[in-house]
Amino acid sequence: MTSREAISGCDGSGDPFLDLIRLTPSAAIAEADAAESVRAAFGLSGALERLPGEADHNFLLKTSAGRRYVVKFAHLRVDPRVVSVQTQVLRHLESSAPELPVPHIVPTVNGKPWAMVGNGPLRGRIVHVTTYLDGQLLSSVRTSPALRYRLGVTLASLGRTLREFDDAVVRRPLLWDIAEMPRLRPLIAELPRSAGTSLLDEQLGRFITRVAPRLAAQRTQLVHNDFSPDNVLISTDLSRVCGIIDFGDITVTALVNDIAIAAGYQLSDQADLLGPAVDMIGGYHATTPLSASEVDLLPELILARVVARIVISEWRAARFPENRAYIMRNTARAWEHLNRLLDIPTYEVAARIRSACRPEATDA
Repeated sequence: MTSREAISGCDGSGDPFLDLIRLTPSAAIAEADAAESVRAAFGLSGALERLPGEADHNFLLKTSAGRRYVVKFAHLRVDPRVVSVQTQVLRHLESSAPELPVPHIVPTVNGKPWAMVGNGPLRGRIVHVTTYLDGQLLSSVRTSPALRYRLGVTLASLGRTLREFDDAVVRRPLLWDIAEMPRLRPLIAELPRSAGTSLLDEQLGRFITRVAPRLAAQRTQLVHNDFSPDNVLISTDLSRVCGIIDFGDITVTALVNDIAIAAGYQLSDQADLLGPAVDMIGGYHATTPLSASEVDLLPELILARVVARIVISEWRAARFPENRAYIMRNTARAWEHLNRLLDIPTYEVAARIRSACRPEATDA
């Protein structure tokens, strides 16, 4: 429930992409200071409860009237334009597709979408507030084929509305963009040498030579870029998506990357590794048909995302051991999925995905 590293290149030396992914978690925010800042900027008061985060500081605010809000204090080094564009995207979604279950921006007392704290211990911190969405995290529920199909439909519907939005800021290089994977090589080089890091390096080299040129030819648009089980809320009857949160990784990239990321998070721990991912892809394709070339790329892109998750998590955990438990919470599972994926011939993965994309995808 946090935006990851925002790459603006505004205050570093050398490669800005590599400079700002080295963000350390900023100093802890006292709840009393957070409460005062929110009261002054938004006119809201109540009990604050900390929410998980890697770089940002996030709180659940419960007012005496029973209303709930999410309060997000951005990292001190994040470019204000990055926060601003996230709020613009949420407002665009609210006005263009009110049926989509996304948080709504709560304006400041001056009608602005976000504020910079002007005084006190949090001076200079950017804060914005959104409505709170009820629901169960996707990561906490047992999914059915119908629900997974619905996940794909919802992601495709979100993407259709996002394609209408553009801004220079969402075209910045982003750590979690699959298209930027070749630039992860310096991170692998900093990891302790082992059979595991050699495997990661091998897979990255394979992506650079065999996948990246094909990916560069695909259609692009603004995408959510992190439709993960921790960013999706499900209704109590397990029938629908009732919340999509964390727009911190929005970026303009290949459309197919968005469904590849979501499908990678749906790999199963059961005997049928691919089944849940295939269900989701089917729902997406039924709503936004994928081209034949996009479908053919999906096995490679799902694998690439799993590799990226491992590389980035291992690298950050080594640099920031005090936050290791949070950073590495899903990495063991990602390693298991990577090894299982590599045991399945690519043509078998491709055949499973094509079977979900009926009628046949075309490049016409």
